[in-house]
Amino acid sequence: MEPTAARPLRILCIDDESRILRALKALLREHEVHICSDPRQAPQMAKDFDIDVIVCDQRMPQMQGIDTLREIKNAHPRALRILLTGYADLKAVLGSVNEGEVFRYVNKPWENAEIKALVTEAGRIAREAPLISSEPISEREAEEARGTVGVLVLEEDAVTQNRLREILAPHYQVRFANTIDRALMLLEQHETGVLISETETHKQGDLTQLLKALKLHHPYISTVVITERANAQLAMELINEGQVYRMLLKPVRMGSARLSVDSAITRYWKLKRNPRAVKRFALGNAPSFVEHSVPVSEQLMARIRALPTRIVELMKFNG
Repeated sequence: MEPTAARPLRILCIDDESRILRALKALLREHEVHICSDPRQAPQMAKDFDIDVIVCDQRMPQMQGIDTLREIKNAHPRALRILLTGYADLKAVLGSVNEGEVFRYVNKPWENAEIKALVTEAGRIAREAPLISSEPISEREAEEARGTVGVLVLEEDAVTQNRLREILAPHYQVRFANTIDRALMLLEQHETGVLISETETHKQGDLTQLLKALKLHHPYISTVVITERANAQLAMELINEGQVYRMLLKPVRMGSARLSVDSAITRYWKLKRNPRAVKRFALGNAPSFVEHSVPVSEQLMARIRALPTRIVELMKFNG
């Protein structure tokens, strides 16, 4: 039997425009490409054809792309999901990260070489990396996880810090940092599964490069971004180059904060038991995601590389 990795990828392209579907099918012709012009049929097609990679448009009359990807995620979670868009819609981008857990976001018109490399990388990960179970963990495990896995908040605004302390401290092991140096010290000292961070602070400046560098070397840590400065381009950048887990707007709401942290801690706990699945949340090997593309100082990058990598060590231990 031909090795799985050597077989053509199974790709499902979803768009209401036939010319876009024809272009994608021609571009990806070395793979097994299925096309769908009605997104309502896509979840069943993804399941029936055991699709590896989904390439889906955002703006379609029957159903928005984020809604389509959310349904595909439930019906066929193994496939990695790429969202195409021709416009910058913040609501759509936030929905794609918070609900569809999109692998990458691609602007129309796309670069042919870029999308081919991206699809190939997504397909490799979809085939090599196992899924983590979608089943909820037991209450006993959830209690153990909440008592073991730390939540780090990187935020200098006292009002936001107090609000998050009020929401999270009664339920989780929460630690607070108002500088990058303090945040890295806490990451060095404590097992941390969730980082909650602003994108920019008055004293520290732009934090997005830190978030990207941390994801590059420690993909098992889920990043929840909270910001009042959100725009569609920044959100897309954080999805593509930082694989943020959730993105929330200020002022922080109790329900969304608790749900995001609970979900992130649960994912971390499951990854500890299935460490090979970490590949699904990493930046991958595509050229645009190599270390030199993350512009942080060598000193900071060295410190990030040296952080304890508990899940990776467990993966090596398990062979």
